[in-house]
Amino acid sequence: MSDTWDEGFDPSSGARNTLRWAYEMGATTLGEAYDMLDQFELSNDVPEVLGHDDTVDGVREEFEFGLETVGPDTLLTTLL
Repeated sequence: MSDTWDEGFDPSSGARNTLRWAYEMGATTLGEAYDMLDQFELSNDVPEVLGHDDTVDGVREEFEFGLETVGPDTLLTTLL
């Protein structure tokens, strides 16, 4: 597998924190992490994970770009 950053997907710190959250919740791929965004948005973890500068909508846009760029089967361990 090629390096994800060579493909043009370089998650921001907020997106990377959300990927970590998804990984801790059991996700193993970018597609699974994306599918968990609705659950994340309803959780009490949003302020702790994203802080004040990032939004769930912004993370969703980054994940969508990642899905198009590196694909849904990209392992989270390669992105973290």
